[in-house]
Amino acid sequence: MTALHQPADPVPRGHSIDQVPVPLPRAPGWRSRMAVVAAGMCAFFTMYVTQGLLPTLQSVFHTSVAELSLTITATTLAVALAAPFSGSLSDRFGRKPVLLFSLAGLSVTTVLAATAHSLEGLLVWRLLQGLFIPGVFTATVAYIGEEWPAREAPAVTALYISGSVAGGFLGRFIAGMVTAHWDWQVAFMVLGAITAVFLLFIAHGLAPSRDFRASSSLRASIAELPLHLRNPKLLGTYAIGFGILFSQVCTFTYVSFYLTAAPYRLDLRQLSLLFAVYLVGMIVTPMAGRLAWRFGHRRVFVSAMVLSSGGMLLTLLPALPAIVLGLTLSSAGVFIAQSMATGQVPTFATRARSSAVGLYVLCYYLGGSVGAFAPSLIWEHDGWVGCVALVLLMQVAIGTAAWKVWAQRPQSGPPAPHVWRRDAKGAA
Repeated sequence: MTALHQPADPVPRGHSIDQVPVPLPRAPGWRSRMAVVAAGMCAFFTMYVTQGLLPTLQSVFHTSVAELSLTITATTLAVALAAPFSGSLSDRFGRKPVLLFSLAGLSVTTVLAATAHSLEGLLVWRLLQGLFIPGVFTATVAYIGEEWPAREAPAVTALYISGSVAGGFLGRFIAGMVTAHWDWQVAFMVLGAITAVFLLFIAHGLAPSRDFRASSSLRASIAELPLHLRNPKLLGTYAIGFGILFSQVCTFTYVSFYLTAAPYRLDLRQLSLLFAVYLVGMIVTPMAGRLAWRFGHRRVFVSAMVLSSGGMLLTLLPALPAIVLGLTLSSAGVFIAQSMATGQVPTFATRARSSAVGLYVLCYYLGGSVGAFAPSLIWEHDGWVGCVALVLLMQVAIGTAAWKVWAQRPQSGPPAPHVWRRDAKGAA
């Protein structure tokens, strides 16, 4: 047989034609991974930006702790209410378009928040910011679940969580430092400009979706929401998400008042530096995916709650270094727990994953809204000790829920280098 008649794609020796290896689709590259990190950062630049500014805003607007906590509650409540619809928009119009539109809206509303001259005006802009933030979450998490192989997705999700950790710290830190040198309005303008720069990077760096399948209509996507509410594992995970953010927001909202009062009397710069404890999340969350595959999501989650609760107990000691260490351990546990819960949602959703993530975000940020405002009553009567007790009760509850609701995952080996074509009977 001459070369002209030789088959172009011969079957490898020892394989039948049904066993020819087919390479797996290539996952998005490092630019897309960095864009995922940037998306996480943008969402959290402004989410809790007023948390470290509360003592300063109290002197500006001359209002109570409960009223000032609304600058956090307004945003998180808007996030919660908009999240399911953002997920449906993502299912209908695509992950990247919804992500970019949401970032553009977030940048504009952050800059315009600087025009507020009263607490009421600031609350309006904080609420509008919250309406755009869910599109970042739902689109990015769904994109990860669709575009990366199942065994890589937990690690990429951990990168996204790491980006959100960095954004949460940098937003508070930049706002605190800018406010200390100028005022809080300039801080909002700076954060809005940073979000615009990251928007351009994400637009250029995030690869177009390959595995996205659009819903037939927006109405059809919204119609999928009741399906998720009939899924016991998703319902349990939604309740767990509520408790995760409740405990974190309660902790860092009221510790700001605790540490600016006697005997600590931290100033705005020192309080901004305190939020550096968030950076521990950038260390622990990349480890979370690997730990989950090895030990199972339930064990890792419960261990994270034990770590976080131990950190909260340390904050009851009078020494400031012990309080900082306690907040660090508490944050580490919360970030690991959040990585576990976020990664479970696309797994438990049988279809319309983005709307399932949207419902998770709704419950998660309802927890943050309640965690910012409701503990103000306990703060007035029992101070920091009462807030710590409340957080411990919540963490025990969600640790127990995760153990009962989540099925134990089997240990996974290394990813296979290829898949095999199957014959009509499905045998390799």
